[in-house]
Amino acid sequence: MTSIRFPGKLEVSTKFFGQFTVKDLLRLLTPSGLVYIFVPSIFGFLLAGALGVTWYWFTPYGQHLDTLLYNLIRYRTHQKKIDMESEPTAFNEIIRMGDDRAAAFVKVTPTNLDMKSEDERKALHSLYRNLLDTVNYPVHVISRQDHLDLEDYIQKLDKPGNTRQDIRHQYMLKCREFSDQDLSYTTHYIKIFAEKNVDTLMPSFLQLTDKEADEKPLTEELNSRCNEVIDAINSAELQAEQVTDSDLKTLSNFYPGTVSENIEPDWTSVGKKFNTKGYRKSLYLSEYPSTVELGWPLQLLRTEGLVDITQVIEPRRSAKASTKLQRLSEKLNAEIDSILSHGYRGTNKLETLLEDTEWILDLLAERRSTAVDYGVYITAKANDKESCIQTYRQIQNRLDTLRNQYTKPVLRTDEAFKTDHPAYGDALNETHLMPSTSAAAGFPFGTQSTQQNQGVIYGVDTSDQAPVLADRFQWSSHSMVRMGMVGSGKSYAAKIELLRSAVVYDNLQIITVDPKQEYRTVTEALGGSIEYLDSTSDYHFPEDQHVCFQVKDRGEEENVRELVELIREIYSYVSQDQRKTLVLIDEARILMNDEEGRKVLNQFVLEGRDTNTAVTLVTQNASHFTYCREGREILDNVPGKVFMRHDRVPDSVVDYFQLSERERQELYELKTGTDSEYSEAILKISGNLDTRIKIESTPAEHDVIHQEEQ
Repeated sequence: MTSIRFPGKLEVSTKFFGQFTVKDLLRLLTPSGLVYIFVPSIFGFLLAGALGVTWYWFTPYGQHLDTLLYNLIRYRTHQKKIDMESEPTAFNEIIRMGDDRAAAFVKVTPTNLDMKSEDERKALHSLYRNLLDTVNYPVHVISRQDHLDLEDYIQKLDKPGNTRQDIRHQYMLKCREFSDQDLSYTTHYIKIFAEKNVDTLMPSFLQLTDKEADEKPLTEELNSRCNEVIDAINSAELQAEQVTDSDLKTLSNFYPGTVSENIEPDWTSVGKKFNTKGYRKSLYLSEYPSTVELGWPLQLLRTEGLVDITQVIEPRRSAKASTKLQRLSEKLNAEIDSILSHGYRGTNKLETLLEDTEWILDLLAERRSTAVDYGVYITAKANDKESCIQTYRQIQNRLDTLRNQYTKPVLRTDEAFKTDHPAYGDALNETHLMPSTSAAAGFPFGTQSTQQNQGVIYGVDTSDQAPVLADRFQWSSHSMVRMGMVGSGKSYAAKIELLRSAVVYDNLQIITVDPKQEYRTVTEALGGSIEYLDSTSDYHFPEDQHVCFQVKDRGEEENVRELVELIREIYSYVSQDQRKTLVLIDEARILMNDEEGRKVLNQFVLEGRDTNTAVTLVTQNASHFTYCREGREILDNVPGKVFMRHDRVPDSVVDYFQLSERERQELYELKTGTDSEYSEAILKISGNLDTRIKIESTPAEHDVIHQEEQ
């Protein structure tokens, strides 16, 4: 695991007698001073002493009474301030905030951190740290969770078609089961700030400016910053794009309307009159452990329930940060010497802080990191109070396990609301000075849940039990390769995809090349026909009907020539028809072992997108593609790769797919349908998904497939 050093809280107050700060002495002595002035008596001094000790020791919610009193006065005075502030305004590319600032958003498509090797994790940490080193403006990294709602998807399935109604109906029931399980998905954003240049001393109400023209410089600056962030993020593992237009307006309308009457001392709730209702309860991190694992926020995002995490990163000038750290180092040395000179002990914490300070100074001097102010705010949310409390307690338990110290923003819930709101800034302002390498440990882009509302459910993500929904016809190329040993479940999974694709896609034609005579029942269940390979006649492609091409006699060597010619005929046919077509070629190794077959497959996959054709190649081992140039070219142009269990994983496969040691081992351990109620696979979709999935069929799907296997 990738462990990253974290500094302690770099704030040191001068202590008297090795114990009491100036504030502590004021809390202890102020009551006695007041008694001495107004009612000097023994009883008064005893009472004052008791009050002083109580004031010093009693810290409800981790805060002293004077702090709570200040927050209470502020809360009573300002709890309705959200009403009176200027509402954020969303334009096409930016959100104009209530002050002189504006913000733009970049959406980040995550990668699967759990599937990465140690070197790959270090590379991701370096990429994220470089981003933090690059920006010289504040950014908020926001991870927002929402309920996974498949209702619109289910409604689209409820339509007449040639597919058997029991197959359609049971697939809809399976989708509804997912929708009813209260599952969630996570969306990641980077919020980028810019401030209007104040080039006049006139009050704002006297400035006569065109509002649209006033936004232009901010928009240009924010677009430039967004491009800078996108360039730093985009890689083989992560993709980013700017949020604009209707998506930006939806994001800014986090909670529409006023919320002031719903701000309570330790809650934010939104009533029935708002589009989004429910309860929210927040906390912020006040201290971190000495080392953390890369991507530690993922442990919180995997909490049962809905969780939002906002990470605030504000860059500091290295020169100013170094000056402050130098002074802190001198102060720590003096404090340690003072304590030791008076015969006191207990300087371990101060010595640890001194080591942290010197470590950060070295990083800054060697330009291996930059200085940032870093804060983390976590919010539990739910539609009812009990569920919100349950999620909140789970967050606390996980933070305790991770050895993070946290504070509840009691009487500061209005500030917590604004900090968590995408259209406001950091109102809580609870940040710590640290190097960017430590802040980058909070890498959040490791969730794998998909939230698109179209495509086919390929399985269930084993990390969070969410359905993996993917639409091949939205990929850069529509093709996929399925690889796995005999008995791994690859053909079973391929048949599930055929049955579901016929349900999902309108006007889809399915063409199956079936050298092993395994797809007859599936094709007939879809209302299709069976054709046989015959070198003496032309192939027939029925209009508006699925078709399966089978060989009359399995194992005949001359079938290779017929298969090559069939692929040519299919390619010629789909080239003249732009409707969606799914072509499944089983036993692709037969063609891959033939020079002409490799060329035909390579051309078909390469040009499949131009003909709106999705090609699926099924074979027993990934090495059937990696051993030759044409096979590697095919893989280069195939976004979807499904690895079922392998009995051997040659080095050529490991090298080409850059499999981590963990992934290589998993290929030997994936469950199959013969030894379990379900099979498993590693699903890789270029630039979108890399995760382990569980593949299960509906009863109707299983009945159709099982008939074929008997």
